[in-house]
Amino acid sequence: MNTASTQFFILAGILGSGKTSLLEALLDAGSGASTAVIVNEVGAINIDGAILSESARGMTMATLSNGCVCCSLTDDLVTTVEELVALRAQAGQPAFERIVLECSGLSRPGAVMRSLEQLAELRFRLLIVATYDCSRPPLDHDFDDASAQLSAAHTVVLTKIGLVSAERRAQARSVVAAINPMARIVDEFAPSIRAREAFAEVDTSVSPLIGGSEPTQVSEALLHPRVRVFRARFAEKPNWEDVLEWLENIAGMTGDRLLRMKAIVAGPHGSDRVLLQSVGTTFAAPRRLATTAFDELAAVFIVRDCAMVELQQVEGALGVTWTALQR
Repeated sequence: MNTASTQFFILAGILGSGKTSLLEALLDAGSGASTAVIVNEVGAINIDGAILSESARGMTMATLSNGCVCCSLTDDLVTTVEELVALRAQAGQPAFERIVLECSGLSRPGAVMRSLEQLAELRFRLLIVATYDCSRPPLDHDFDDASAQLSAAHTVVLTKIGLVSAERRAQARSVVAAINPMARIVDEFAPSIRAREAFAEVDTSVSPLIGGSEPTQVSEALLHPRVRVFRARFAEKPNWEDVLEWLENIAGMTGDRLLRMKAIVAGPHGSDRVLLQSVGTTFAAPRRLATTAFDELAAVFIVRDCAMVELQQVEGALGVTWTALQR
């Protein structure tokens, strides 16, 4: 069965941030027949799964209980996905348009991605969506998990916007943009539109931050004191192997303080351009870009509790110029 066109969404967000409501809105809009949902809830009683089953409307659903998908349930997740795909094929139906893994509030996307590496042959298009509760800003209450989830996301969805003032809603947008300037932000009041935009196709290839834009001016009041975004520009075209070694050294030095990385570098042949990405210290397979138009090569890092001077001191045979993308 060809699953190359199937989008696999990791839906992350801290407890009570609106993940299940977002999925309900997607299913209410008539997307159930082409969608499979896997619900991971820590606890013997899968309440979220029970809620979603009420809105199923032809949706295929599986549940993973009594553990966190990024640790104790790794094998269960892989087996569940394989079974969903196989049963779909046996029924003679086309591949799922999307598979959504609703993670528990404790899950971090990098660890979940590491679990999904065993499914590389299915060639899913992997996308990360995170929910941001405007009525209870997650960074104020569960910083470590929330910062890992938000910084990893390709799309951040503002939830519970009807419970806050226009000023609080605008501040939420600014906070998200500050902690993850590479993310697309969905700020929609209508649940159906919010769900449609949350699970829309997203270009995950090139971030404008790598292409030479000037540092973003962000109010100090909106910056979290523990999260920063830095860009490293290569002074000259570095050797492919040197780049890989340098990035490995950075990941080794920062450990779980590395939240997200995206880089455009020269490939093994020098003239091509390759996209390198990581969520946490989990690196995706290098992706060759169709164009070689990127003359300026650079890497962007989102880090927690890490000063720029620490990154500058990482060993590697590279000449780079560092810039803070938030001031």
